[in-house]
Amino acid sequence: MIYKKSVLSVRATGAIAALAMLAACGDKSDDKAASEAEAVSMAPTEVSADLVAEQGTWGDILYGNPDAPVTMVEYASLTCPHCATFAKDYFPEFKKKYVDTGKVKVLYRNFVMNRVDLVASAAARCGDMEVTHKLMSLFFARQRDWAGAQNPVDELASLARRVGISRTEFDRCVNNKDMHKHLMSLTKTAVDDYNVNSTPSFFVDGERIEFVTMDDWKEAVDKAISAAD
Repeated sequence: MIYKKSVLSVRATGAIAALAMLAACGDKSDDKAASEAEAVSMAPTEVSADLVAEQGTWGDILYGNPDAPVTMVEYASLTCPHCATFAKDYFPEFKKKYVDTGKVKVLYRNFVMNRVDLVASAAARCGDMEVTHKLMSLFFARQRDWAGAQNPVDELASLARRVGISRTEFDRCVNNKDMHKHLMSLTKTAVDDYNVNSTPSFFVDGERIEFVTMDDWKEAVDKAISAAD
């Protein structure tokens, strides 16, 4: 079971969004609004041609066939322990059953919670989509090690070396101001457009789903697959 605590808030200031974060993985401050929310458009994140031309993974982190009939959007934070639990204990089974079979595509969108999260998120996008998948999995699997370390950045750099990213390349990625702006834009859009205030948050074909147990989650996904047939 995934629990959620403390509320987050994000505000944009000038060209780069500044953070005004409270701790941990968030707690929905308006459960009634969340439960009564109608389906919303969850179109792929638009990214300018200039950013696409830059090295790294921009926009949504895609898992699965981009033409899959059902779309699941996940908002998550690399420093959120509940997101790590989902990534390690739930997502592999879900991916095997739904993503690898072409039924569902997953669009992962960063929800940045703090400065360490911003560094980790930028680092995870330091490479193509395949490298990003490896880094996301590794960062979540070893979250306790690096997030609680005296120097989280050094620990993240050490993990990144496992997938072939040098310290020089790592430093370049985590200091990329355009990537910082992009990540904060994803977070601001989540808050402003989709009322996301906890992580992980999921939308299946535009409808928010409350993830309490895996069975509840599968029921929502199976319903969307049936509707798409």
